[in-house]
Parts: sequence; structure tokens; C-alpha cells
Amino acid sequence: MNTPTPNVPRSDSCASCQGSGEAPTDYGVLDCPDCGGSGVLPPRATRVEWRARDIERALSGARSVDPEHVRWLLAELRTARSALTEIIALAHDSEDRDGIALKIRFLANRALGLYEVKAEREPS
Repeated sequence: MNTPTPNVPRSDSCASCQGSGEAPTDYGVLDCPDCGGSGVLPPRATRVEWRARDIERALSGARSVDPEHVRWLLAELRTARSALTEIIALAHDSEDRDGIALKIRFLANRALGLYEVKAEREPS
């Protein structure tokens, strides 16, 4: 039987605290800011939201944003745009009788701005 070795972080363990959930500070031990004291990283969506909020707080507080945060944000943007582009392509290829593929294409295009959307004219 394979038992976990103490003090060896698992793949889902927080790298900042090595899974302990604690972070040493000048004022004593506190909950790790990266995992919230759980020792395990939250889902990716939560981590993305946390980091985006950190960037917003820095900007609203007139602090500069580190280049590493800008690079991360650009990577997230590119990943999302790539996924939406693939979704549009898949929706184009779909034989959808309910019109769901059309709705998907319009929603994804609203985020991407690949195609200009024109209002349909009312018949005269």
C-alpha cells in the first residue's frame, strides 16, 4: 500500500505552505494566503478570480502591477480567447436543429469580437 510521506507536498498541495496551511510572518504563524489555510489549492477558477481581484485592488490603490501579473493576465486572456474560438468553430460544424449552436456562436463572438454583428432589418 502506498502511504503519503510526511512533509512531502502532494500535487494538489499548496506550494507556498507545502500543504501545512500555515505561513510564518513577523507577527507569528497565520493562515497561508494562497490556500486560505486549508493546505490544498482551491480550484483554478477560484485562483484566477483571486488573482484578478488582487490586480484590481492594486490598480484601484494606485499601486503598480508587477510585470509577472500582467504576463499571467495576458496568458489567461489568450487561453480564454483560444477556447472561445474553438467553441465557435465547433458550433459552426454542429447540425443543431434547436438553434443552440447559433446561440453559442453569438455568445462566444460577443466576447471575442471576431465577426461584426448587424441588426436584422424588419421586412417592409
